Amino acid sequence: MKKWLKALLFLIPLLLMVAAANWYVDSYACLRITYDEIGRQMIEEGRNVVGLEESVFNDRSLLAACLEQQEEAKELVVIGSSRVLNFDHTMFGTESFYNAGLSESTIYDLWAVTGILAQNGHLPEKMLIGVDAFLFNAAHNNERWTELASYENYMSVLLDGKLNEHTPKGKINTGRDWSKLLSLDYFRYHVTCLRERRRFAVTYTDEWETEQYTKHYDGSIAYERPLRDVDEEEVVALTKQAMEEQVVYRMTDYEEIDEESMEMLVRLVDYLKGQGVEVILYLPPYSPMMYDYIESEEAFGKAFEVEERMKQLASERQIALYGSYDPEGCGLQMSDLYDAYHVKTEKMKDTLYPVIVP
Repeated sequence: MKKWLKALLFLIPLLLMVAAANWYVDSYACLRITYDEIGRQMIEEGRNVVGLEESVFNDRSLLAACLEQQEEAKELVVIGSSRVLNFDHTMFGTESFYNAGLSESTIYDLWAVTGILAQNGHLPEKMLIGVDAFLFNAAHNNERWTELASYENYMSVLLDGKLNEHTPKGKINTGRDWSKLLSLDYFRYHVTCLRERRRFAVTYTDEWETEQYTKHYDGSIAYERPLRDVDEEEVVALTKQAMEEQVVYRMTDYEEIDEESMEMLVRLVDYLKGQGVEVILYLPPYSPMMYDYIESEEAFGKAFEVEERMKQLASERQIALYGSYDPEGCGLQMSDLYDAYHVKTEKMKDTLYPVIVP
């Protein structure tokens, strides 16, 4: 009996230490604060969020939490990669707007986001789809979309015409997960975080721009001040480095357009049109230096093929196509970029010009 008592007296402090560390750091946002709570502040309270980047947040979990909490369909929803993330509602003249862009987005992410909207009956009146050339480069697909796999599966069943009352709805846990409280794996990771003085922590603000990366209530973002104040020379240097290394983001080893990915986009467009959604395809421009480099290198020529395919798709399906990978159409200059690929917010609206209008 005394042995059991001694063991218990030894074990209880250890369990309390594990629980305290897991609660305090909470790197996956599933104990002290949750993505559901952040989403509620954004969607219900209309607050902007600061601290997400420092917390190394999961943007797919946050997006799912926000879309699940919306009570009605929006007039306009934007989907795509990080290159569309700084489109905000002020550029379109409506508060009925949500930017559902995701970093490192793939065609499966586009299906998953649409799946969330479809299963909730929240398909928008209009959907702007950012179409990067790398969407059709199978050599650079990634697995981040699998975090939303249940929504992608729902969309797949829906488009295959097999949806019925037995079809499981897409769902991921964006609330509390008490199993993490005493998780030793969670604790071991948090020991490292404590050494580096890192924890999941956010604040809410009504300010549209802050010193830090800011996630807006409409899903769009404002980058941190150092990036907003970047010098043109630094952007040029970053671009030159990419060119010297013969790297264009997710465009290396691009031997052929992945027809399965292209067909997935076509099916998505056809579904949305069939549901009465006005579809707008958007091609985000490269910087002048990067575009000239892409033109000069045969290895990156698939970008031009993708653009022609998008023009063909827009013409055949009678949908709008805005923008171009070519920066000349919007007068883009190197001073209009945050880095080698992302256009500054104040220039974004200029990149959204009609090329094909049905």
